[in-house]
Amino acid sequence: MNVENLFQPPKSEYALIVAVVGALALDFLFPALWPALFLVALAGSFPTVAGAWRSVLSARVNIDTFNVFALIISFATGELRSAAFIVLMLTFARLLDWHTESRAHHAVEELLKLKPEKALRERRSEIKEIPASEIRKGDIIVAEDGSRIAVDGTVVFGEAYVNEAPVSGESVPQRKIPGDAVLGGTLVESGAVKFKAERVGKDSTIERMAELVRQAGMHKSHSEKLADRFAAILLPVVAVAGALVYFFTRNVLMVASLFLVACADDMALAIPLAIRASLGRAARRGVIIKGGGWLESLSKVKTVIVDKTGTLTYGTLMVCDVHIESGIGEEKFWCLVGAAEKFSEHPVGKAVFSAAKEKIGKLDDPDAFEVEKGSGVVAGVGKDKVIIGNEEVLKAAGVKLKRSLMEKFFAERGRHVATALLVVFNGKFAGTICVEDVPRSEAKDSLLALGSAGVGKIVMFTGDNPETAARISRALGVREFRAGMKPEDKLREIEKLLKGGTLAMVGDGVNDAPALARADVGIAMGGGGTAIAVEAADVVVLTDNLSRLPEMMELGKKTMSVIRGDMWLWLFSNVVGFALVLTGIAGPAFAAFYNFATDFLPLMNSARLFGGKY
Repeated sequence: MNVENLFQPPKSEYALIVAVVGALALDFLFPALWPALFLVALAGSFPTVAGAWRSVLSARVNIDTFNVFALIISFATGELRSAAFIVLMLTFARLLDWHTESRAHHAVEELLKLKPEKALRERRSEIKEIPASEIRKGDIIVAEDGSRIAVDGTVVFGEAYVNEAPVSGESVPQRKIPGDAVLGGTLVESGAVKFKAERVGKDSTIERMAELVRQAGMHKSHSEKLADRFAAILLPVVAVAGALVYFFTRNVLMVASLFLVACADDMALAIPLAIRASLGRAARRGVIIKGGGWLESLSKVKTVIVDKTGTLTYGTLMVCDVHIESGIGEEKFWCLVGAAEKFSEHPVGKAVFSAAKEKIGKLDDPDAFEVEKGSGVVAGVGKDKVIIGNEEVLKAAGVKLKRSLMEKFFAERGRHVATALLVVFNGKFAGTICVEDVPRSEAKDSLLALGSAGVGKIVMFTGDNPETAARISRALGVREFRAGMKPEDKLREIEKLLKGGTLAMVGDGVNDAPALARADVGIAMGGGGTAIAVEAADVVVLTDNLSRLPEMMELGKKTMSVIRGDMWLWLFSNVVGFALVLTGIAGPAFAAFYNFATDFLPLMNSARLFGGKY
């Protein structure tokens, strides 16, 4: 056995715990062996003394500074059992730190295990098994029943139910059809799909999650700062109380008893325990919070700014409304429209083709296809001539429609956010198709839930024109919006809104990164978000599910409520303890026992955060 390993965490902590417990047992059974307890307690005090010394050198007070006073008094008054109990509690706190860090490393390993080593790639109608590391963006990958999806992508063929729980926290298998996104590392529980690889290697959701977990592990000092702030307030108060007691009583043992009662070794463990329990709960819901300090910030958010495209909306055009003229069958309508737009490269045309493919399945190729730039397409499908577009493409094709039909078309276009298309078959009006950047299905309810979570103001930022912004904001129930915004405009507006209290910015794009960094809390929608936005953010929602926002704010409030409860429990137990000391009931020995017995109250309170679910 390598002796040096005994001095490395966690073996050093485990060894110290065994030594302290053993020395306490010996002291109870054989009081004459008290030197063993003295030596063990003294040796166990060194890490706390070192932490206090570092804080003194940096001219600040931390939790170690306060606990050193209690240790000194324990040794000075001969209360070795008290010193041993304090050392034991502080050792458990350091052990919790180590386990938190090791869990982060373990979590990364478990995440990366979800990545399959092999994948099926389709090229030129041939399916071949390849190493997953060889997958490139644009490859068509086949995921069969029972297999894990190798990389992120978009389904192009097939249907399957996919278990996304390890990645997104969604407990119910999700149905995937053409056009839906799939995440690497998720499991196909039934069915089979072909998907186009989009985010591979370090850009995949699994790899990004692993990196974010690593980063979160390096930010554990945020939770410790809460305990340090508590100690910075507590130490002067107890010191003044002790000075007053000595001034009026000249009783050194009474002063020592006060410090033993007030020892905050329990808070050194309870506050980080609460923070880390909540960070774990967030991670299980597909949200990475980069340190405990952001939980506190989330609990205080009063203003939320939400970027529109890709955050409140899907960021891709979709067919939102269709009118088919009477006398034309729905199947014929979609067959002709889908074939006409099959080779379109315009986002509007692609949206129409996707809708047709979803309804019909396989679509014929057009016999003739012509793009009228900026206005639409003209195509020959069998014996039918199909025109899709605005009034300009009709003029170019020599087609005239009745005034009443055109008025109806203009009214329809004014009612929708993005684009309304005229559809003409063989010179006759066949219907209209409305296409827009559709709000996310959960967006409106999530924004309402933010209000219930204590958010007083929600503002939508968008680079779109005011008319488009107004329609989206009305649809989602957002009262305020800012339109036509560039990245520098977002920063200027944030500076103004910061005066209204703690502000959170939610975004996903490159142009959101400066605003995410400037806000009190930057929240990136990481599933489809850019790497720079994820890097700039303090909180990353890996699922792109807006309902996680109010959940995390409620979790922040719950966490801070538990921590305040810890402090109130500590204060109550200390008030009782001080009363016992000042009335002469409790001397140093009883004070040491009382402190140890009440240590478990805040610990049990913090442990509540490990239960329940969101």
